[in-house]
Amino acid sequence: MAEESKGWSPPRAALVAVDFSGPSRRALELALAWLPEADITVLHVVDTEFADRVDAEGIATRVQVIDRLRGQAEDELAAIVRDCGGDKVETMIVEGSPFLEIVKLARDLDVDCIVMGMRAAERGLGELLTGSTAERVLRASHCPVICVP
Repeated sequence: MAEESKGWSPPRAALVAVDFSGPSRRALELALAWLPEADITVLHVVDTEFADRVDAEGIATRVQVIDRLRGQAEDELAAIVRDCGGDKVETMIVEGSPFLEIVKLARDLDVDCIVMGMRAAERGLGELLTGSTAERVLRASHCPVICVP
């Protein structure tokens, strides 16, 4: 006898990864509209690989770049959450590789889905060879990933 399906139930917890682009703003709006009962964590990852490249070019030190990016992220994150009406969301800013941190935190927070923007029209040669952050998250995630254009 076939095992009965449990049926679909809405996610109880979601991770929304934002980089403050239009698609990531739409991803947060979608998550808030579609998942009104879910615990939503809004995550921004300060890209330390970018900071390392800036440091290697001698433009600014890694610490200076990370401090500046973190400060900007705090302001932007507060604004995006306020603008989207997300007064019930948790926010997090972490440092590292965006792809790795998103996948790791989704697992650590035991979320049921990840919602993130996807900027396919803006892909450069590097992304064509290695995949965008969204594509890498799709391949590595333990849970469903909703990509918003």
